[in-house]
This record gives sequence, structure tokens and C-alpha cells, in this order.
Amino acid sequence: MKRTLALLAATTLTKSARSITMTTISTSERTFTCSDGVKLVVKSWSNNYGGGDNDGSNMTPTKKILCLHGWLDNAASFNRLAPLLLDSFPVSDEQQQQPMEILALDFPGHGLSGHKSVDGPPQLLAEYAYYVLECIEALKWGKGNNGGSSGGTRTVVGNINANVNPNNSAQGTISGGKTNNDNGGTDSDRDDKINLIGHSMGAGVSVVLVAAFPELFSSLTLLEGAGPLARNANDCSRHVRAACQRRLKSNRTLFPDGTNGGATRAKVYRNVDAAIEARMDTTRRMPGDQYLSEEAARDMVLRATVDAAVTSTSNSSDDNRPVTFRHDPRLQWPSLQYYTREQVEAIYTDLCNSNVPVSILMAEDGWPVDSWSQSAVKDILKPTHMKLLKGSHHFHADPGTVGEVASEIVSFLKA
Repeated sequence: MKRTLALLAATTLTKSARSITMTTISTSERTFTCSDGVKLVVKSWSNNYGGGDNDGSNMTPTKKILCLHGWLDNAASFNRLAPLLLDSFPVSDEQQQQPMEILALDFPGHGLSGHKSVDGPPQLLAEYAYYVLECIEALKWGKGNNGGSSGGTRTVVGNINANVNPNNSAQGTISGGKTNNDNGGTDSDRDDKINLIGHSMGAGVSVVLVAAFPELFSSLTLLEGAGPLARNANDCSRHVRAACQRRLKSNRTLFPDGTNGGATRAKVYRNVDAAIEARMDTTRRMPGDQYLSEEAARDMVLRATVDAAVTSTSNSSDDNRPVTFRHDPRLQWPSLQYYTREQVEAIYTDLCNSNVPVSILMAEDGWPVDSWSQSAVKDILKPTHMKLLKGSHHFHADPGTVGEVASEIVSFLKA
């Protein structure tokens, strides 16, 4: 479906390194355990410069990019975008650029991350925002070079700090990484802030997160999404009913013994290729004229599947073994709670007033955007940069379109 511009609105698991021109790119996986026991896994890409180890562990990155994926996707959706972004900020002897790191988080229930408990809500945008904050805290990102330990700060979450004068009862409005009672930070403090990139559902989480904690972020890039899905407030009761009915029906099958440790009845695919085709077919059945390349689907499926609990011959290759998707099946339930249009407008207002630069990139054949969302983005959010690009909903993951997406992001970050 063609759309016009009006629519825009820590444990290391594995490591590898490669050289591209003058930039060495190191990749790794990290695991964090949240305060509630949920395991989070992030994939990392970093450039290494000057006498360091291959994994760059002896250097502190000063340009930090955090990527949040879409619904039922995972960190592998950024496999092609992340290296292109690193290559666009080259390290050279003439200009010794400080280290740069890009992280992509697997949301709870997605990719390699753990699942929520039986009694926990499987997917609420505010819940996802909380887990991103847990990740940021574990990384010690977004707090300035002094680690947030200087005077005149108050704890917001864990050791994540906002610059607020504790002696002033009128704390003011957080804006542009500071409050109206704050005199601002040093250049090094601003350099330590996070460039956030969100795709689809990850874009919705990103908007909520930056509106609530603008002091942590230096920029926000939204890919094929411009915020939370807004629903009519009058439909609240219907949403609760649908969510409760689905949960009552599904829980009897998913948790027959009352725990989430038992075997589930996940569909078994004869091999990885069959799972990849199923993932591509799911995209084709989404609203609009969406499509997903085989290459992008393979990236995500390889991270999203495990060997099925069935007997296979010993000489079967990895690609021919039966697999099943590892994601939390509860992610396919209707949400128990949606943001109303009034709430989304309030979030857009807060984000606009924060002065955090916002870029929105949409795809010609991406997810359809309703007229209310178009107007709200244009009139209330007022993004710094908007552009319609070729491609579909996963234009940042498809090899034929990721280059243009990367170029737009780089131009925005360098502006």
C-alpha cells in the first residue's frame, strides 16, 4: 500500500570480530538478570580503536546506540543495520574517534531473553519500558561520565539519575535532558547519553520511555512506528473482556500444572526453512502490502527457534532438524490495556517539550497509519525529521533497503 509523506508523522556468550576498511567490528552477546529474575539478552556491535582487546572491553564507548525491536521480532532484526551505522562513523588516525557501541535488546518473551512469570502481564508497553531501564542500569549507560554520583541528583530507578535539585521542592519539568531548575551538563555528560532506535512495537516503547526519562537520551529514531497504539477510551471494557477470555482459555493449555516450566504445545516445523517460510507468510498476512525478505526472516528465525523435543536421526543436519519457536506464546494474546488517544497526546506533548530530537522513517509498503495518528504526529509530536522510504515494514532488516535507512539515520545523528 503506497503512502504519502502525510503518513510520517553481563555474561558474554559468543564473540567474533571482522575488519571493514579501517574499522574493526566486534560482536558479542550479553546476559543480564533483572531484579525480578527475568533474564535479558542483548546483542552488541562495537568498533575497537587503539591498542585494546578485540572485544574492546578495556574501552568505554562514548557514542551509544540502543535498538528496540518489534513484536515477535528480536535483536537479529538489526544484524544488517548495526554494522552499517558503525561503518558510517569511521575511526581514523587523523581523527581519533572515541569507541562506539550499538546494542539490540531482546524484549522479555522474545529472542534469547527469558519469559515473564505465569502471573505477570506478558506485554504492556510500560512494562517493556521498565525492562529497558533495567538494561540501561546494568550497562551503566546514560548517566554522564561521573556515573550520576555528583550532588544535586535524585534516584529515579536504581542508580539511574535525573538532574533535579533535591533542595527545591518544585522539581520542575524535565526538558532536553535537564529540568528547568538545572543549569545543564557538560559536553562529556551529553556525550554519555543514549541514541535510541525503535522499530514498530519498539518505537512505541521508545516514545513512552523517552517521554518519561528524556534526561537519558540524546536522540530518538523511530522506524515504522510513531508511538503507542491509541485506542478509543469507550472500548476499554471490550479490551479487558477479550484479554481475560483469551487468557482463561489459553492458560489451561500453556500451564496445566500451574507453572511456566512445563512443556507447551508449540507448533513443530519440519526444519528451519519451514519456520522461515512461516515467518514470511505471517508478514504477508499483516495489514497493507507488507513483505519480508528471506534473508531478514532467516536472521530472526535462527535466533527465535530451538530444536523441537522430538527424536531425529543422528545424521540430520542442523538445517533439517525439526524446530519450534521459543517466544512466549502469550505474546499473541490481545493486550489487557491500551493507551487512549488522550494519553498518547499527552505522551507526544511531553516528548515534544523534552527537546530530544526525533526522527521518523516510514516505508512505502509498511504498516498502514490511520488519519488520527498522522495528525497527532504532525501537530503534537512535531518530529525534527520525517521521511518516507522504499521498502516494507522491515526495511531496516531487508538487504535491499537497509542501506537507505542507515544513511538517513546517520544524517540525523550527525546533524
